[in-house]
Amino acid sequence: MPWGHLAVGYLVYTIGTRVWHRRPPTGEATLVLVFGTQLPDLIDKPLQWYFGLYDGRAIGHSLLVVVPLCLATYLFFRRHDRTDLGVAFAVGVLTHILGDAWRAIYLGDIRGRAPYLLWPIWEPPTYSAQNPGDHLDKWLATVRSINFESPSAFVDTLFSLPVVFSVLFFVLWAVDGFPGVGATRRILARLRNDYVASVRDRSR
Repeated sequence: MPWGHLAVGYLVYTIGTRVWHRRPPTGEATLVLVFGTQLPDLIDKPLQWYFGLYDGRAIGHSLLVVVPLCLATYLFFRRHDRTDLGVAFAVGVLTHILGDAWRAIYLGDIRGRAPYLLWPIWEPPTYSAQNPGDHLDKWLATVRSINFESPSAFVDTLFSLPVVFSVLFFVLWAVDGFPGVGATRRILARLRNDYVASVRDRSR
């Protein structure tokens, strides 16, 4: 789930930032982190939904792809004296992948449960394509089937851990001063100003 990956990635990054740098994450690094936590699914889910390729976890979830990508991204940002952005990107991507594969790693069955980690050496199974609407309907059906009046029943569902991590994420994000909000506002303001300036130039 997107919010689960975001929560885990932010928890790891903010703890690491506070340990190593004695400060909360910067706004720019937080935005890069958010993008990194979603990138594997942004690559693989559309391939499944629209082209029927793999099972939603392949190219963007392969360590053989993302590790070189993270290294190249880090080197790029280091040339611009922003290694924090390269680290944030790597943390986001790698926590997403480990979040998907932790059970397979724990059980020692990576080949059987998470073959996508070594794509294309190991070929992941291919299922029928789903579009975003079908994917959403499946999640909504799962949510409706949960007995929220029974805490033990809720804990047994796949939603319990993401909910716990999401609560922890929001608490730490608030303690950190909501990094990323100010940076987003500045980016939107800059885009708006650039658009207004371009309209004025065309009208001259």
